[in-house]
Amino acid sequence: MPNSIEILKMYPESFRANLYSVKPFRMIGLIDVSIKYIYGIERVTLAYFRSSGTNSGKIKGLWYPIVGIKTCTGAFTDFTEYLNFVLTNTTRMGMADEGWLAKSLFFPMEYANNSMIRGFSNGMHYESLLKIGETLRDLYENNEFQEMSSLDGYELNSIVTSKKIYQDNNHTQRENFEKFVEDIFNEI
Repeated sequence: MPNSIEILKMYPESFRANLYSVKPFRMIGLIDVSIKYIYGIERVTLAYFRSSGTNSGKIKGLWYPIVGIKTCTGAFTDFTEYLNFVLTNTTRMGMADEGWLAKSLFFPMEYANNSMIRGFSNGMHYESLLKIGETLRDLYENNEFQEMSSLDGYELNSIVTSKKIYQDNNHTQRENFEKFVEDIFNEI
């Protein structure tokens, strides 16, 4: 059965970002996208970070997707029950330090081919997630984003797991985000 979840488009004007750390220099950001689900098309906010290119072969300046940001050291209790489950099962030893960018879901152990850039999943969402990351790089470098000074780990997590129903949607941000994460997790 073909996958029923697909990113259809992004809304560049929704890109908002803030400084996350100075050493290494990292920005975090949010972007709204339209995703097609079996139940209809919904607008969903996704989280990304700008890589400093300091480790794991990440490309400096490219924006990579994240589930959220760890707010306390130890086991995953920072997110929703389902997101905690996914991160526990995709992260080495099932725990992380406070401030860690929860990106393990997007870095599977094996990739379909060597030409894939690590950090954008390994399945059908790879191309869309990479395209968003490249677009955010261009928008950021051209200063085409809204500065969101309140954006930190807590705010980012609360936005992607919000129970708010966006205009013209039928499901909450949380439901839509978890369904998207579940689709990526099921491809691992």
